[in-house]
Amino acid sequence: MTESTRPAIVEGVHFVMYLSDDLQRARTFYESLFDIKPGAVESPYFVEYDLPDGGAFAIAHVPGQERVPTGGAMFGVDDSEAAIARVEALGGRLISRYGGDVCTTGWCMDTEGNPFGVHERSKPSSNS
Repeated sequence: MTESTRPAIVEGVHFVMYLSDDLQRARTFYESLFDIKPGAVESPYFVEYDLPDGGAFAIAHVPGQERVPTGGAMFGVDDSEAAIARVEALGGRLISRYGGDVCTTGWCMDTEGNPFGVHERSKPSSNS
């Protein structure tokens, strides 16, 4: 099977994320509203909060990118690149792609215009 014909293997909802025009303003709002503190994943453009039930909530700001005016679920998948290819093959579209040491993410739009993400956590290094 090619990447665009293989269904993504969903692991669950890794987190719910909202995009922000002003990350600090959004952080102040949610941290004050819920008395939450950032978890292990934090940068000048992204902050993730670990929630008591094991879920997570995130806020992101992507400079120079038009903000999608809503949040959406970030579905955990085993292979984000294959899932992105499948989104596009099924008539959805990729809005943006992020990658780094912690994860690889595709922020997508479904066929109805709803934003969602596919999120692959980085695998631990086998150099131990």
